[in-house]
Amino acid sequence: MKKPVTLLAAALFLIAVLFSFILAFADDISWQYNSTSKTLYITGSGNMDDYENPVDGPWVEYITEVETVVIGEGVTSIGKNAFCGANHLTEVTVADSVTTIGATAFASCPMLNSLTLGDNVISIADESFAYNGSTLKSQFVMNVPAGSYALYFAYNRQISFVSEDVKTGTLHVSLQKGMTAYFPYTCYYTGQYQFYSVSKHDSIGYIYDNNRTQVAYNDDHASAYDSNMGSTDFGITKTLTKGERYFLAVKVFNPSLKANFDVYFKPVSFTVSGSIYAMNSPNGDASDILLNNAAIDGVATDNGSFTKTVNGVSETVSITCDGVTKEHTFTVEDGDEIVITMMMCDVNGDGIVNAKDFALMQQSNSRYLSLFENFMNYRY
Repeated sequence: MKKPVTLLAAALFLIAVLFSFILAFADDISWQYNSTSKTLYITGSGNMDDYENPVDGPWVEYITEVETVVIGEGVTSIGKNAFCGANHLTEVTVADSVTTIGATAFASCPMLNSLTLGDNVISIADESFAYNGSTLKSQFVMNVPAGSYALYFAYNRQISFVSEDVKTGTLHVSLQKGMTAYFPYTCYYTGQYQFYSVSKHDSIGYIYDNNRTQVAYNDDHASAYDSNMGSTDFGITKTLTKGERYFLAVKVFNPSLKANFDVYFKPVSFTVSGSIYAMNSPNGDASDILLNNAAIDGVATDNGSFTKTVNGVSETVSITCDGVTKEHTFTVEDGDEIVITMMMCDVNGDGIVNAKDFALMQQSNSRYLSLFENFMNYRY
C-alpha cells in the first residue's frame, strides 16, 4: 500500500508546482497560475475586485513573470490596477462577457502591444492598457468591432486600431452615454453615396476621411431620403473616392442618452471598370485573350476594357461577343478591377463543346482554337 500512496503524493506535489489556486473574493471569481506556461487564468462569474495599488492583487508574486492572461467567460469586469506592472505580459484573451475595464488595468506592461475587445465592452478607463506609466505606447494596437465602444475609445484617444470595414446597407448603432459610433468603410468605386437615419432619436451624422478630417456633416435634414424620415434625422449625400478609407460616424444630440437604432448607407450611383476575357478553363479562369469585340448592353467595349456607371446598389447587364451572351451583375461590393470571362468554344450554341465546334472554329480560323482542348466535352 505504500507505493500507491507515494505515487499519489508525487502527483499532488507536481500539480501544486504547476498551478496555484486562490479564491479572489470578488463576486465568484477565482484564479490559477500555470508556472510552466506562465499563464494566469481568471475564471468565474461577476466583477473582479479593484485594487488601490498594483501590489494589492492576490497574484502579485507572479506579476513580473506572467506572460499570458486569460479572462474567462462569465467574468464581467477587469479590475483597476489588476495587472499593472506585468512587464513580461505579451498576450491577453478577454472573454465576450467583459463589459468594463478599470483604470490602469494593464498599464506599465511594456511588452503588451495588442488587445482584442468585443461589442459588449461599454466602459474603459483611461490609461487602461495602451500606456507605460502615463506615456502612450506608439506600437500598441486594439482589435475592435466596427461601431463598438472600444473603437470609439481608441479613435478618440489616438490609439492605433484594426477594425473590419462595413458594407453598404443597414448598420446597427448602439450608443453608450456621450459615445459616437464609428464605422470604417473602404470605397471600392468612386460614386455618390447616401448616409442617413430613420429613428426616433435626434441623431447627427458625420463622414471623416482616413486622416480624421470631417468631409461631411448633417444634423436635421428636412427633405426625405426615406418616407419614414423625420425632421431630426440626418441625411448626407457625398461623393466618395475609390481606394480611400472613410469613417461613418453617428451620435445623438443629447449626450446623456443611450440609444439603439439603425442607419443606412447605400450608393446612389458608382463607376465600375474592368476587362472581358475568353475563359481558359471550366473553372472560369481568365485566358490572356481580351474580347476586343465584346459589347455591354449593346455598347462596344474599348478593346475588351470598360467603364460603366451603375445606378443604385447593383445592375445586371448583358454581355455579347461573337454570338455568345452572358449576364453579369455589378455590385458595389465587388471590389478592385473587375474581370469577366466568357466561354467562346461552343460556337454552334448547342450547350456542349465537341468536334462540331472544332470544325467550325477551324473554318473561321478562330483565335480561340488554342482553348478548345480545355473545353472538349464541356457542357453548360
